[in-house]
Amino acid sequence: MLYVADTHSLIWFLTDDRRLGKHAREVFNETDSGKAVILIPTIVLAELIFICEKKDAAVPFKHILNKINQSSNYVTYSLDMRLILEISNLRLSEMHDRIIVATAYAHKATLITKDREIRKSRLVNTIWN
Repeated sequence: MLYVADTHSLIWFLTDDRRLGKHAREVFNETDSGKAVILIPTIVLAELIFICEKKDAAVPFKHILNKINQSSNYVTYSLDMRLILEISNLRLSEMHDRIIVATAYAHKATLITKDREIRKSRLVNTIWN
């Protein structure tokens, strides 16, 4: 199964935060055991740099990169022309969210997110609780 992780889902998984939804946690555990693949948009990594530097995250950014690099089941995905075209068709209030949703849409992947606006939009399949 193919998934896309948003910023909060990834950091909350890596820090074992109780705010991570039950089903979201199951997807990350499946990925760690090789049963699923999670795409991580590079905008998520950029947001995580900010969180790790400014918000005193419980996990250093290098730990996040090591986690991604140590597993072939976590794959980064960069913004490209395919996504630019998808983004131009989306109506969400945050540009970061548009990029993340466009990544899920372009790959027909399920998005791991708690974000109410994204879930309510029904632009892509989502998983959380």
